[in-house]
Amino acid sequence: MNKIKAQWHPGAPLPGELVYSRSEYGFRFRAPDAEELLSDVGDEGFASVSIDTLQIQVSVQAGRALYAWGYEPYTGWRDGEVGAPDARPGLVILTPREPFEEGVSVSIPAQHWDRRFDRSTGWFAASPPEGDDARWHVEIAHGVVLGGSPEGIRSLYLRPTFED
Repeated sequence: MNKIKAQWHPGAPLPGELVYSRSEYGFRFRAPDAEELLSDVGDEGFASVSIDTLQIQVSVQAGRALYAWGYEPYTGWRDGEVGAPDARPGLVILTPREPFEEGVSVSIPAQHWDRRFDRSTGWFAASPPEGDDARWHVEIAHGVVLGGSPEGIRSLYLRPTFED
């Protein structure tokens, strides 16, 4: 596993729509303009940071965390209170020990993170069982909030549109 440092910067979150497909048991992100997305993040391609089976798409060139996607069966979510995190819009830059490589996923130690979903608010949260100890929360894309500290990613909050 790889320690990945995280820094947040003021900026605009990535526009688009986070979707959860019940039939596919997973999240995906729909960017409104794929060409614009590519021009914003550089031409070195994408890597990902994995939180167990959830992925955070990352620009290899910039290290910018872009959006969340991945297999995450709703059947394993625990019902719980999850309010909207107090998040600011911005960018999160991730810096691993070894540089990101196109097409390669880098794991962070999160396989025992708690997954909660609040039906009344529509928010899904993943964080360590002892709770979210993030120093900051940043909305990196519409419906995607990373919680972090200089030491790394500490939580992930998602508010998707659901489809069958």
